[in-house]
Amino acid sequence: MEDQKHEESVGENNGSSTPDLEQKSETNNDDEGDDDKTSAVVVYCTCRHATLCKKCGIPMKSKDDTKRVVRSLVVDERPPLASVYGNGPLIVSDVPNSAITSEVVLGIDEAGRGCVLGPMVYGCAYWSVDVDETKSIPSGFRDSKTLNEKDRERLFEELSENADIGFALRSILPSEISRSMLRKPIDIYNLNEMSHDATITLIRKIVENGKVKVKTAFIDTVGNPNSYKRKLEREFPGIQFVVESKADANYAPCSAASVVAKVMRDRMLESWKYSESSSGFDCDISRDFGSGYPSDPKCKTWMDNLHGGKVFGYNDFLRFSWAPTKHRLEEHGVPVVFRADLDDDDDEIEQQKGMQNFLQKKRKRLGYFEKRNIRVNNSLFE
Repeated sequence: MEDQKHEESVGENNGSSTPDLEQKSETNNDDEGDDDKTSAVVVYCTCRHATLCKKCGIPMKSKDDTKRVVRSLVVDERPPLASVYGNGPLIVSDVPNSAITSEVVLGIDEAGRGCVLGPMVYGCAYWSVDVDETKSIPSGFRDSKTLNEKDRERLFEELSENADIGFALRSILPSEISRSMLRKPIDIYNLNEMSHDATITLIRKIVENGKVKVKTAFIDTVGNPNSYKRKLEREFPGIQFVVESKADANYAPCSAASVVAKVMRDRMLESWKYSESSSGFDCDISRDFGSGYPSDPKCKTWMDNLHGGKVFGYNDFLRFSWAPTKHRLEEHGVPVVFRADLDDDDDEIEQQKGMQNFLQKKRKRLGYFEKRNIRVNNSLFE
């Protein structure tokens, strides 16, 4: 389970019902000399979303807290090293009062599963069974892929402001996907398992931390719907599950979850800051990558340019476990052979010695490394 695999506590909870929050004031002044300045407060968990932890899954106290934490995901700043080493954020909104006093219906859907660029985002939305959906729930909810961007943004804002709707999201970073899928064959954590665990984690956080009782959950299936349903029923025996293909087009809670997932993924892509830039490198990587799907012409053009050069290939914005990535690296990159992958026969040992002798010779450094101030590191570190 995702909770068991990835959860790490960052200090004592002290019985608090919300994550510890760290505030950072920002001032935006686009025009020099303009006296009119707008300021915003960005709120992070104390772990700054670098690790999927218990505090990340505790509901916010208020809608204002929810808005600030959601905003923290899309401002032009990223948590240190979270994109490379950590796991993506898990955010749970404030719990509606109507959801505390009665059972709820809940929906879960994802966005970005088939993308080669950017995160896969799981969204969740729920509301009380006593709520009159014809009056209290926005009528425009349907599969977010059939809505245009303007309609999705409008619906997300309506959902965020609605006193009867709670929501949550789990962002699975591209580097997280790559690390999980490029393990040794016996340890591979595939995309279906990640998807199932993201769904289970979202439900668990809402049920256990939000003290919400779920009557029915509508889930857009990943893999075989019957086996997925049985898996969910084992985890949550008191919940009735409806697991179907295209559930986001047929059930309002699932449609609302689809809007959460799609809007938040689009916002993350739009505001994505490359980790190379935050690490002090001269980062001139193009942001004109389109939707992130391999069939998108803009995405293809972006991938044809090895932004890390022929040695490093790409940055952590891209999923290295995807076939299009592997093919382009094989076609345009420099082949690399790791000593650990070689068999210990005499010919290969001689090859290794020859390579060591070659590397020991003093050579002029390539301009790529000089420009980025990359130095040789001969020490091991954690």
